[in-house]
Amino acid sequence: MNKTMLIAASSLIVTGLFAAAIKAGSGSVEDEIAAFQGYFNKKFPEVALQDYKDGVNVLPQYAHRRANWEILMEFPPYELEMETVREEWAAPFANGKTFAECFADKPPATQYPYYDAKSDDIRTVVGDINACLEANGEQPIKNLKNGKIARLVAAFKEQYNGEDMAIDVSSGGARKWYEKGEEFYWTKRGQLNFSCADCHVHSAGKNIRGDVLSAGLGHTTGFPVYRTKWAQAGKPWGTVHRRYQGCNKQVRAKPFAAQGPEYKALEFYEAVMNTGVPLLVPSQRQ
Repeated sequence: MNKTMLIAASSLIVTGLFAAAIKAGSGSVEDEIAAFQGYFNKKFPEVALQDYKDGVNVLPQYAHRRANWEILMEFPPYELEMETVREEWAAPFANGKTFAECFADKPPATQYPYYDAKSDDIRTVVGDINACLEANGEQPIKNLKNGKIARLVAAFKEQYNGEDMAIDVSSGGARKWYEKGEEFYWTKRGQLNFSCADCHVHSAGKNIRGDVLSAGLGHTTGFPVYRTKWAQAGKPWGTVHRRYQGCNKQVRAKPFAAQGPEYKALEFYEAVMNTGVPLLVPSQRQ
């Protein structure tokens, strides 16, 4: 076996062992969170847990670009639209009720997505916004990936900025969905045979096509995001499910439907792994 093959084989062994440690562990979700976050603490010891809210911008490999990002954040490109959508969030429907009334009995943004035992389903902010619209005689939003739905999600989540993620996985039903998302995260797919973890765990901080791969820790805490790449096509806003679809396409796998069970489970798993990371919504990403 030549040196290149030996390195590749060793990498696969380490990858496999780490994945097994995260997925199996002692069977405790808390232990799996600790193992996942501990991996990044060891990989990037200079990055504190709460700083992962800034996404790739916080990684040492991205330091040469951080100054530009900080300047951009002095006048965020999304701020004018956020002023408009805050008014839309507060505006009454035809029956006089508002989004705020719908969400009065819902968990805070730091506890989304959450498991609903009655429907045996994962409830997302996107789903609850559309449920609110329908319950009040309004038309639900059909585009579940970008535009208006993303901005409305941001209007809800920004109210909890700075508060730490804390997802409830205490019930058997919630654990079932967690395990579905966990399986998705670590499973290879597509012609390139990549998993989410291949890019955002094992290769976090490495360069790809002139960009730096972000860390899996902190994913979802900034979504919806205003993305430079998407802005070039005139659709800068995106939900996390839009990003999931893009990732699947990049590894040449068929993407799943936004708000389908696959991506809801994945969002749930990532949210659990982000326990203790504060929200910062919306975020700007490259």
